[in-house]
Amino acid sequence: MREIRNVLEFGCGHYSTLTFLNRTAFPHLERLQSIENDVSWAETMKASVNDDRCILSLVTGEIADRVRELDLEAFDLILIDDSKTSAQRASTIRAIAARQTQRPWIVVHDFEVEEYRKAAIGFKQRHTFRAYNPHTGLVCNKTLDVKLLEQLVKKNSKALAPDDLEGWLTVFSKP
Repeated sequence: MREIRNVLEFGCGHYSTLTFLNRTAFPHLERLQSIENDVSWAETMKASVNDDRCILSLVTGEIADRVRELDLEAFDLILIDDSKTSAQRASTIRAIAARQTQRPWIVVHDFEVEEYRKAAIGFKQRHTFRAYNPHTGLVCNKTLDVKLLEQLVKKNSKALAPDDLEGWLTVFSKP
């Protein structure tokens, strides 16, 4: 649906970070910028990642406070999966919504959390993928038709585990 070259990740993780860096899953990826504020987790992830395309930035304080310093329009995709509390992650979502970005698709992990859905109210388009728990939110400020994506996820979620990368790549590569 979209060629992903530049990804901004608020809160790095074994699953997300390593999937973004997987050349089969994201063959066009040029840059993954991960922002993390948990020192020990950042060190764990740095030990797991050996890829020049990944820039892992450790910040002090709230991640939401760093949003205004970033050129969000430079990214194709932004993943929000940061912070240790829902209030902190909701602040990150609101900070991004306030920027009124047009280009990136913004994916929110754990979108079943009401606080996150309320924080995303500032986006023009909001969709929740409910095939798996936790839910995934896709928000943006441009018109976005996710019907085909929703159908593919719903149809195949019974047979494929969320982390079955090979299976999902097969599903998404079919014409």
